[in-house]
Amino acid sequence: MTLKRRIFVLATPAVLTLARGANAQAWPSQPIRIVHGYAPGSNPDTIARHMSPALGEILGATMIVDPKPGAAERLAASQVAKLPPDGYTLYMMTGGQAVVSATDPELPYKLDKDFDFLSIVTRFPFNFVVTAESRFKTFKDFIDEAKQRPGKLSYGSSGIGSTLHMAMELLRAQIGIDIVHVPYRGGLAQPLADLTNGQLDLHVSTLTLSTQLVRAGKLRSLAVTSKERSRFEPTVPAVSETVPGFDVVSWLGFAAPAGLPAAIRDKLVVAIQQTAARADVKAKLEELGNDVLADGPDAFRARVMADMAKWKPLAHAVR
Repeated sequence: MTLKRRIFVLATPAVLTLARGANAQAWPSQPIRIVHGYAPGSNPDTIARHMSPALGEILGATMIVDPKPGAAERLAASQVAKLPPDGYTLYMMTGGQAVVSATDPELPYKLDKDFDFLSIVTRFPFNFVVTAESRFKTFKDFIDEAKQRPGKLSYGSSGIGSTLHMAMELLRAQIGIDIVHVPYRGGLAQPLADLTNGQLDLHVSTLTLSTQLVRAGKLRSLAVTSKERSRFEPTVPAVSETVPGFDVVSWLGFAAPAGLPAAIRDKLVVAIQQTAARADVKAKLEELGNDVLADGPDAFRARVMADMAKWKPLAHAVR
């Protein structure tokens, strides 16, 4: 090996390290996309749009919310996992991704290897809603009729394999009821129409989407899925008051393609935490029924792994 080549080989790792450091210092120099896997107007879309202005202001970048709905978040995750880890694509991951990863062994990505977890930003239960005119006045009313008329009642969710779907599947497994699942693509417009005309008996929703309709008197919330009552709907019983031990709480968080340079990762984590702590952002997210937190990468990864372990026994429900 010539002296010139030896010098080049020895210098290359140092040059690459310096180049990565320089890129991190220059970042961000272009718009940053926030990709999520659900339709415009969905829970992750709403949260991303409420957070993106403040996040962009802190980072000094233009933020673009980019919905890529389909296949219970598989489409968005598959695309993000293949992108370069340059900090210009963020992934608004939901608790549904842990469900999908736990129940689908044929995913083209590995949740624990193909993403850098930055921070969970909101945590929330779901709620079971009916129209204000529904014959079901309590959640027990619905359960009692479901037991008396197996296979006759229906419920809606945001899609097969979504956490909302699996919340009901967990309930079915615990109490042995037989009800028909009707999947929707997101949002409440179509489920609300179907509830109103009697084609749907109950819908599993997020507080983000249903709270305003409940307050406006168009929907009635029968129960929330957290172990305790939600502080945002204190008059609404928890499912556990009818089905002891039942507890389903989901979350939204920011992730990115695996391999982010440490400097960029650290900037993103700090910016996300600062955004979540801003009084105006926090107030808006809480108004929509979300507990706001930003507990960093380690806690995020631990929650994902725990949720995957929780949902794996119900894999049969989505096959």
